[in-house]
Amino acid sequence: MESVIWNCLPLVRRSAQLVSGIEVHGTDNFIERSGESLRLLQPLEEFAVIRANIAFIRQGRRSGMKAWLAKPTFLVGKPTWSDSAVWFAGAIAHDAYHAKLYRDAKKLSGGKEPDADTWTGAVAEKKCLAFQRQILSHINADQEIIDYIDEYRANPTYQGRNRGWRSWLDYLKRRW
Repeated sequence: MESVIWNCLPLVRRSAQLVSGIEVHGTDNFIERSGESLRLLQPLEEFAVIRANIAFIRQGRRSGMKAWLAKPTFLVGKPTWSDSAVWFAGAIAHDAYHAKLYRDAKKLSGGKEPDADTWTGAVAEKKCLAFQRQILSHINADQEIIDYIDEYRANPTYQGRNRGWRSWLDYLKRRW
């Protein structure tokens, strides 16, 4: 794929590359880190879920899933992509599951925009954390990472609001 320069950040060269069937956009370092994580995921049976629900992985200021786009896009902040490849792989799986929940709910509603609680909020977060934990177990994540995920599964209210303009403000406060 031909390189593209973006104007998102001044004087930062960004490009795009197809990695494991997912288009990755960002700096060369970001693309390399994304590739490391995607290569951990690709051999897994569950990679079909990830691949079906993420079209783009893009470098961003903070992490979040744009599941409602025609081509679901996972934005990834530096604290996530600069961590270990295992952690980043778990984050990819987690947000792919948010997109799966969104797409499943939209299909069940006959193509109408699904309620936010179907793919965000505490119940959805528990499902995404369960999928993330499953993936992390398959790629032999350290017990410390597994314990961290289990801790958040017990009380997944750290995400903030999932409706209205306040949800956007909560997203802007993210540091991951």
